[in-house]
Amino acid sequence: MKRNIIDKLEELAIGARMRRLYDIFAKDVALIYKDQQLDFEPKYFTLYYLISERQEVSVTEIAEELNLTHPGVIHLAGELEQLGFIESFKLSGDSRKRMLRLSAQGRQSLPKFTDVWNKIAGLNQSLFNSQQYNLLSAVKETEAMLEEKTYYQRFQAMFSPVADDQIRILDYEPSLAKYFKGLNIEWINTHFTVEEHDLEQLNHPEEHIINDGGKILFISLADEIVGTCALIKTGEAEYELAKMAVSPRFQGRQLGKKLMDAAIKKAVELKAKRVWLGSNTKLTAAINLYKKTGFKEIPIGSTPYARANIKMELYL
Repeated sequence: MKRNIIDKLEELAIGARMRRLYDIFAKDVALIYKDQQLDFEPKYFTLYYLISERQEVSVTEIAEELNLTHPGVIHLAGELEQLGFIESFKLSGDSRKRMLRLSAQGRQSLPKFTDVWNKIAGLNQSLFNSQQYNLLSAVKETEAMLEEKTYYQRFQAMFSPVADDQIRILDYEPSLAKYFKGLNIEWINTHFTVEEHDLEQLNHPEEHIINDGGKILFISLADEIVGTCALIKTGEAEYELAKMAVSPRFQGRQLGKKLMDAAIKKAVELKAKRVWLGSNTKLTAAINLYKKTGFKEIPIGSTPYARANIKMELYL
């Protein structure tokens, strides 16, 4: 498939990409129906299937179950009724309530439809199970996440101003080790490649950082751990500021600055006279934060990280 603007936009055009994927499926499923001499379009499937399952069902019930508007259901039902697969009727006790059921043609065609649907389900299962990331599982997971917390709520949580009473700085404890590793792996893989020296510290933070006189800090927002950093003792009154990571989901909210301020405050408490760090110049936002904090660039010298191309220091 030739790449276009939808492919280029990736996450930003997820809705358009899902619609495009639906159109790809629908086009070929329409051909399958045609091969089976069924005058039927994929857009009618959920409505026809629901009616076949419920025997008799109201337009209002269908709208609620399929998450469609009342006029939308009426429009689809009208087309399906014209094709002869369903019929509408009014309840004897409530003439205002419009009901739908399969017509004689709809009941007669149902076994043929069922056979086609079973084959389509088998094909879809085979297709999804052959994927590295199962599409159906990913859709279910996304739906569950948005049911727990809506997209709008997530947007507000990520980009609304952060109240100070929602933020806490936490010291290291063993139960938080998983966040130290997870946040850093997420951050490093976003920009670079995880290196052996990273894994030494991330897999064994107490052995390589805490037991040598260093500190690990965490920042939590509304009781969720969203960032971390470490002060690694490298000499008398000297510490390396390292493993600083804020989850991409919460970047742009000044949490990195608050974490930096907490780290410098902790360094002062440790009676540090010098704090240094290694970084990469492509991390423009991070470099600007270091400079605003007072870090100055120095000759890089030796470094255990292949990704580091700049070294900075701050005297306290």
